[in-house]
Amino acid sequence: MGQLENDNLENDNLENENNENLENLDSVAVQEANVHKKYNFLFDFFVGNNENPSVLYSKKRVYGVILSVCAVFLLFVCRLVDWQLINNNYYMTRAASANTYFLRTDAVRGEIFDCDGVCLAVNKFMYRAVINRLNVPDEKENELIAKVVDFIMKLGNDWQSSLPIFINENNEFVFKENQELQIKNLRKNLKISENARANDCIELLAKKFKCENFNYKDKYSVCSVKYGNYKLGITSKAAPLTVCDDINKNTMIILSEGASKMPGINISTVVKREYLNSKLAPHIIGFTGVINNEEYEKYKEKDYNLDSKIGKSGVEAAFESELHGHSGTNVIQLSRDGNVLKSKQKVARQPGKSIFLTLSSRLQNIANESLARNISIARNTGASDCRSGAVVLLKISDFSVLAAATYPSFDLDLYMNDKNYYNEISNDKSLPLFNRAFIGTFAPGSIFKPLVACAALEEGVITDQEIINCNGAFNFYPKYTLHCMGVHGNTNLKKAMAKSCNVYFAELGRRLGATTLANYAKKFGLGVKTGIEVSESEGVLTTPEHSKLIHAPWYNAMSSQAAIGQANTAVSPLQLAAYTATLASGNRYKTHILNKVTDYTQEHDIRNYESELIESQVISEENLKIIREDMREVVLNGTASDFRNFRVPIAAKTGTAQNKGSDHTTFICFAPYENPEIAIAVVVANGIRGSISKNVARDLLNAYFS
Repeated sequence: MGQLENDNLENDNLENENNENLENLDSVAVQEANVHKKYNFLFDFFVGNNENPSVLYSKKRVYGVILSVCAVFLLFVCRLVDWQLINNNYYMTRAASANTYFLRTDAVRGEIFDCDGVCLAVNKFMYRAVINRLNVPDEKENELIAKVVDFIMKLGNDWQSSLPIFINENNEFVFKENQELQIKNLRKNLKISENARANDCIELLAKKFKCENFNYKDKYSVCSVKYGNYKLGITSKAAPLTVCDDINKNTMIILSEGASKMPGINISTVVKREYLNSKLAPHIIGFTGVINNEEYEKYKEKDYNLDSKIGKSGVEAAFESELHGHSGTNVIQLSRDGNVLKSKQKVARQPGKSIFLTLSSRLQNIANESLARNISIARNTGASDCRSGAVVLLKISDFSVLAAATYPSFDLDLYMNDKNYYNEISNDKSLPLFNRAFIGTFAPGSIFKPLVACAALEEGVITDQEIINCNGAFNFYPKYTLHCMGVHGNTNLKKAMAKSCNVYFAELGRRLGATTLANYAKKFGLGVKTGIEVSESEGVLTTPEHSKLIHAPWYNAMSSQAAIGQANTAVSPLQLAAYTATLASGNRYKTHILNKVTDYTQEHDIRNYESELIESQVISEENLKIIREDMREVVLNGTASDFRNFRVPIAAKTGTAQNKGSDHTTFICFAPYENPEIAIAVVVANGIRGSISKNVARDLLNAYFS
């Protein structure tokens, strides 16, 4: 009984438990039914009204679709955050770039001064007529260009065409002379035949620039202005068109006042190089010009453009990296209708550095005047073929160039700005553009003899007291006689130097040989470049190797000829000055024209020149002392005795070099004798008389020691 009750009790509990489970299942079913009812529209939307329960009630599919949709929306939100918050400046810049233009401002070149701060090459600001294309309708632009060009020319301005073409007296288009490269580039740019005529080029340009219906003069004006800007890569609507680079003040005023009647015309300032005292040292200062294709390829990575000005010669070219400034950039932002919204400077232009030279304007001016005057005297007193010469004055302590004059010379300002003058001197047979002081080479004559004496003493082939007899001729070589200027009898070194005895030095040359002579010459700065920053020649020394190089026969007698400064030997006045300074000091330094580099305002030094020693103690001080004493004897009792009572004691050597015409006259000296400060070398081509070259040196000595 008890057992039965227990079994019934267990059955009742089991039934109750089952009932509870059924209630729980019913509850789950109800929840699932509610879920289905709640998301039924999603099922219907994505999978349709499918009666298959496995599709209709698939939780995974529902949740997958929901997650996909959420992911897409999240991606859009992230992208918007990136655009609006994180990189908003970047995207705003890109959005504005279609209406933003970058315009370059020209670099300002550094200026050049002499050692005392006297201006030699400076910047002059001039007026430029330009057309602001933003204010001119496209269809009116060409008409305005033609009108402005005509107006500018009528007001007396020298309008320069950018085309290698001009209109002749028959109103025909023809190519300009001596502009082969420009003509070639024009044809290349137009992709036209190499034999195309000027008229063909104009017609193609007119078609390109849409001015075919203009008359020939206006067509020429439009093509020239637009081609000039096109060559410079100026194609942006925001970039102004340059019509004329240098308009006079009257034109500037009229154009400025009439701007309201000709909308789009503006006046801007531009920097032009100006050479003050343009006759002073044109060969040394040099000049600038528009960069050519070859130069552009070399400098295009260094902030140069197709319209950049670059040094072409002299100091302007030698110190291009210091003188060249850096251009700036202005940013112009336009509205959709082309109006200027904002204009600001993005990159400020940086002017070039200023260069101070070792040159003294005062001494240079005296050198110029003296050289010209004494050459004129020589020409009027027997040397009718005397037409040229040069003089160089060096400071012995560091071999800096204080003066370096060349005759004939030229006017640098006229050369740059006057076509007739340019053509005249370019074709002048006397070669005024040739820098005789640094590049010209001449037979030195007897001023070579101190070098020969140095080599002979140093090599031990003679002593200063050894006697050589001079009977007026040197006859050592068969079939060759070298004549002397006199009969000097028994002669030691001092007498031979004072009287400039050819026989004595011809014998020294025979003993030394030309190769040994040449080696010593190079130690003293002859036959090698001196190191000056501007262009210079290397010169030539008489050696068997040189004769072989020029396919000329070599004779042993040429060693003796070389010893008196003849044969093939030809050196520059600059080398002769360096050689003289080396005799005076015993050391040879690199010659130089640079004094210092400063900022553009000249207020802060950037670097000062540091002397560079090339040869230390070229020969023994004992032998140098002998040579200096012998050069002093030249002044006291020799061929330069007219300097015996000069205000400052000097040491010197005179020379005469044989030539096809009248003989060259040469002269070297250093002063003061005891504590030398300066060295001078003078060469007057075809000057005959030694007094001509000595007079030039005298004028410089007086000027320096005054």
